[in-house]
Amino acid sequence: MNVVIFILSFSFISCATTAKKDMSVSKDSIVAGTSVKMGGKVAPLYKGKLSVGQDFVSLAKKSGFEIERGVSIVNIVPSVDTPVCEEQSHILGESKSIKPTVKRITISRDLPMAQSRFAKEAKLTNILYFSDYKSAAFGKESGLLIKGPELLARAVLVLDKDGKINYMQIVPDVVLLPDMSAAIERANQLAR
Repeated sequence: MNVVIFILSFSFISCATTAKKDMSVSKDSIVAGTSVKMGGKVAPLYKGKLSVGQDFVSLAKKSGFEIERGVSIVNIVPSVDTPVCEEQSHILGESKSIKPTVKRITISRDLPMAQSRFAKEAKLTNILYFSDYKSAAFGKESGLLIKGPELLARAVLVLDKDGKINYMQIVPDVVLLPDMSAAIERANQLAR
């Protein structure tokens, strides 16, 4: 039953509600553990914590992800199979302006096999994918998990060489793209 609800959540209330031509970029950011807009309604987030200066690599490890230290752009999306999330991932994967030493990471609640299929079909194999599907440990710990549909909020982070969050934007409405240009610029400033 939970699997059916989870799958239906992707279809009806995730970021699929916006057509590609209507995608807008948000410059705003909210605080982890508060709330986001989803489908025009306010949706609360779990009360985890994510902040600039935090050791993201340690947080990821507690969630079961093995992320190496180093300058990275971390792309957090509800599902790679929806238009806004797909566009956000394409920006990350296809940007020619990202320095080669910057790691590209995407985290979603998609099953690992769905992420793998997406990466292959979209030709975005230069991104490391991490799935929070089992227990949503990352989403709960970080305060990025939306209560109800149990999807991740849309965000972009930049990690410094020590794996600490140097830049963070959590988009206030899941139908809006984060300012990927600002994240790329910050990552390039930190990269050698």
